[in-house]
Amino acid sequence: MKIYIDIVIITNTIITLICIETAARMINTKLSNKRLFLSSFIGGLTSLLIAVPANEYSTAVLITIIKILSYPMIALIAFKFKSIAKLIRNTLILFAENLAYMGIVLVLWEFSDTKLIYIRNYTVYFNISVMQITIAVVATYAALTVIEIIRKAAKSSDNYNAVYTCGNYKLCVRAVADTGNKLCDCFTRTPVVIIYCDDLYYYYGLDSPATLSSGKFRLLPFETINGGGLIPVTYSGELTIIDDNYSYSDLKCCIGIKRSCGKRSRAIFNPRILN
Repeated sequence: MKIYIDIVIITNTIITLICIETAARMINTKLSNKRLFLSSFIGGLTSLLIAVPANEYSTAVLITIIKILSYPMIALIAFKFKSIAKLIRNTLILFAENLAYMGIVLVLWEFSDTKLIYIRNYTVYFNISVMQITIAVVATYAALTVIEIIRKAAKSSDNYNAVYTCGNYKLCVRAVADTGNKLCDCFTRTPVVIIYCDDLYYYYGLDSPATLSSGKFRLLPFETINGGGLIPVTYSGELTIIDDNYSYSDLKCCIGIKRSCGKRSRAIFNPRILN
């Protein structure tokens, strides 16, 4: 059978993308498009193993090792490193999904006597044209887009929590989506999530002028209905926004910290950072 490299890469990139998206839904994580497409493309590139002749035992072992190592690499790129346990979990999920996919395709290949499917070196090749792939992808994307629009229209969750981590420090507070929070870094235009929390404020020692002049924080002018002033902003740490269905991590934002003055701690974010 004549194998076209572009068909191999495109089809396996799409399959990898579907597996990653499925894994993300299983662990309730929202992925950035950049990480999603990069990791999917890496999965597509590993399909080039189909062109390697595995006539010798050593070559077959090498192909197997490369294929196995590709799973933690894809998981690391897609989901970002958070801990060894989570990396292992994500890797096993991707491996199980691909194992199930290969099993289904193998059954079809063995019992249907079709000439559209070819399997070699743990790689599936579909003997179809680029135009057929394009039509299938566009139709699938359109269907998924409609389903997502309907799902979002039916669900309007106001229950958010924010988890802020920096090293060994971890803070979980109630979060409020507010389109009126348009505060951004003056230089990078990065959105600012404001966290009102006495514990976080004193953890960083923001009551000390030495901390504010250390260069770790940038003072930005801000205004609210309760008044205005300067707010210390930092790029340190990571913020995760959690609602009833998803965990939005790897958010492109910086953190502004204010005292809660004894009131309930909370985070104020513009919902556009979740997109």
